[in-house]
Amino acid sequence: MIAERLAPELPGRIALAGRSLNKAKTAAAKVGYDTEGRAVDIFAMDVGDALNDIELVLVCLDQTSTGFVELCLSRGIHYVDISAEHDFHSQVEALDDLAKRNEATALLSVGTAPGLTNLLSARARDQMEQLDRIDILLQFGLGDHHGQAAVEWMFNNLDTTYSVMDNGNARQVRSFGESIALGLPNSREKRSAYRFNFSDQHVIGRTLEVPSVSTWVQFENRLTTWLFAVSSRAGLGRLLRRPFWRKIAVWLFMNVHIGSDVCGVAVRARGRAKNGAEEITVGVIGRNEAKMTAIIAAEMTRQVLTLNQEAGVSHSEQTIEIDPVIAALSREFNDMFVSI
Repeated sequence: MIAERLAPELPGRIALAGRSLNKAKTAAAKVGYDTEGRAVDIFAMDVGDALNDIELVLVCLDQTSTGFVELCLSRGIHYVDISAEHDFHSQVEALDDLAKRNEATALLSVGTAPGLTNLLSARARDQMEQLDRIDILLQFGLGDHHGQAAVEWMFNNLDTTYSVMDNGNARQVRSFGESIALGLPNSREKRSAYRFNFSDQHVIGRTLEVPSVSTWVQFENRLTTWLFAVSSRAGLGRLLRRPFWRKIAVWLFMNVHIGSDVCGVAVRARGRAKNGAEEITVGVIGRNEAKMTAIIAAEMTRQVLTLNQEAGVSHSEQTIEIDPVIAALSREFNDMFVSI
């Protein structure tokens, strides 16, 4: 999906790579525009000469070590990462000097969440004279289609403890352990949203200098939101560590679709706004989270290639311009609601 959006602007310059050369070539043929298919196994570090003429690598796989990232940066190849694991992001941040020495850019927090959530947080900050707190809301519809990796990640974090910034201090919290009332920008009412371990909240407190940051999730259906909260507190996360129950849960979530495919993102900033208000809310309401992520990632990649960004490791809110991202989303979603 990302290649399909970049290829018309960069004909003959896109390569789709994976462990299977045949699958890569088939996908490349579908994209067209002289897109090439190549065989690369980033986990085995088996790249051969596949990176010899590459200017930028965009990775959509979860990684646990930075070996492949180091390989790219040491060759002066720009690196863009679509993943949501804060621990991995922290490892990549430690490669900042390597990237600068080789005049390469590494971009993290790419996609919808993290990514669009980070950009909206930066936009909200710019409208505040004093910023005390940011709350990020993600609303999902169960009619959407998610990949297996995304579903597995959600289940992995259903019963996890993590730290958030609260008045400048780290505080231990638990997924679905607390709730607050939040709503999307076009909503007349606020609904219960629950804590969840998205990586954006671990980053923007530092990059945007916000004393308190938390990310919250709710589903379009109130009952589903409540059921997830109750199940988490009852120990569903521990049950889903068992292979049999995990397999059933993943299959159900990927194959049973109820309701719409809404994907809403909102950022509420509290403190003192430039217009005198005590809080403001900015946000985007679209649909098909995977497609939104592809559009956002393609635009962020375009900016890395064309805007002469400084070498080093950064998160999207530090270097990416939000307005072209919103414009790219609006071109493909005629019914998108934007309030920024």
